[in-house]
Amino acid sequence: MDGTTMQGLIDQTREDYETTQSQLREIDLLLEQSRGEVEKLAQRNASISGRLRLLQQSFDTAPRNDIRGTYDAALESQQRLFTMRGQVEKLQGDQGHLKRHADHLQKVLEALGGLAPGSLAPGGAASGGGQSAGADVVIRIINAQEVERQRMSRAMHDGPAQSLTNF
Repeated sequence: MDGTTMQGLIDQTREDYETTQSQLREIDLLLEQSRGEVEKLAQRNASISGRLRLLQQSFDTAPRNDIRGTYDAALESQQRLFTMRGQVEKLQGDQGHLKRHADHLQKVLEALGGLAPGSLAPGGAASGGGQSAGADVVIRIINAQEVERQRMSRAMHDGPAQSLTNF
């Protein structure tokens, strides 16, 4: 393999690694938000369960509309909680896959000599060479970040944001 092809492979692998790190940061943010939502929904579900227990104690005297409203609220709360927990599990699975992929890419870069072992910290970049090569890398990184931002924007619009809006 000639030097140009090898450098191209190293550059592409480095870009893939940086893209993966960007995706990991986005998933971390989505996970944090989703976990907060799950916590709120769990508290709301507990509150509604308490109202259900009170309603069951006075079931014979409670107005029919109160019974229906409380049970409807309980059902809706449970469905939302179930959906959000599923979303958190999916994000956690995606996070695990991306972490393994990032580890693999880092090992490939180390094996190709594209960086010294441990020099590519999560979320960071390897130290570069000369001025011209550094400028090219910066331009590619900015372009890759912009492409990734657009992809993540579409993914969030079509995925979790739309699910949350539906609630």
